[in-house]
Amino acid sequence: MPATVTIFSLLKNHPGQSFKIYLILAESNPEWMEPLLKMVQNLGSEVIIKSVDLDLLSHIKLNEHFTLATYFRLFAANLIEEPKALYLDSDILINGDLTELWETDLGDYPIAAVQDFFIDDFHRLDLSIHTGYFNSGVMVLQLNEWRKLDLGNTTMEYITEFPEKILFADQCGLNAVLQGNWYHLPPKWNLQSHEIQDTEFIFNKSYFSKNDWNEALNQPKIIHFTGLPKPWNLGGNHPYKPLYWHYLKQSPLSRKLPLNFTLTNLLKANVPLPMKKLYWRYLSNRKVKSNG
Repeated sequence: MPATVTIFSLLKNHPGQSFKIYLILAESNPEWMEPLLKMVQNLGSEVIIKSVDLDLLSHIKLNEHFTLATYFRLFAANLIEEPKALYLDSDILINGDLTELWETDLGDYPIAAVQDFFIDDFHRLDLSIHTGYFNSGVMVLQLNEWRKLDLGNTTMEYITEFPEKILFADQCGLNAVLQGNWYHLPPKWNLQSHEIQDTEFIFNKSYFSKNDWNEALNQPKIIHFTGLPKPWNLGGNHPYKPLYWHYLKQSPLSRKLPLNFTLTNLLKANVPLPMKKLYWRYLSNRKVKSNG
């Protein structure tokens, strides 16, 4: 469902335009893709499915936050013949025309991305405050430059050699390998959830102007629902969650209830934290008494 909303919002914000949409999956032609394929075709674009051999990732150490699919974008240059592509995570909502982004002159940079201003342990990846650290959820890829650098393989080698430095999957690997060799985009092209939650921090710590941030916060072109909870699930007060549901209800996967809706999850999402703490204390006391 998340990828469907991302693609649907992209197409709805570009009426009359035709897109070639590549989906990188572990499966070659899954049946669950049929509604998405029909939607894209009806809106005048096409979907091309590319599959990744999971054996190529068998050595990757995973944690509870990231799956093997997170690493699939490293194979983009091997699977896509185009000279240029826009990569989007599946927890993305498009909120405007992306022509300006697509036509940005990147020079010789292999990618363009938006900095993640809440990652500041630069020493972990031998970076500096000047190189910065980008979020890989939205990237303009100059695939010919990527191929010249053999960026996918080099990043995989780094991840394999230094697993203790990898906290955010391939994102850390890409940042470590590129060492600042990327084009810095304004934050409106990847508004991340934590930036909405702490505007004072970004106004004070970022080299972008207050006008740049006001545009990003009030008129973002790309909204990235980083962290938890996700907008398709219960919980959370993200200001753009209603907009996400606006697109979801228009899409072929329209639904009235959150994806993780159960009575238990509903209670978890709506019971105030003080009441939860009282309940946890009650359970803890009962356990102590039963053990006594």
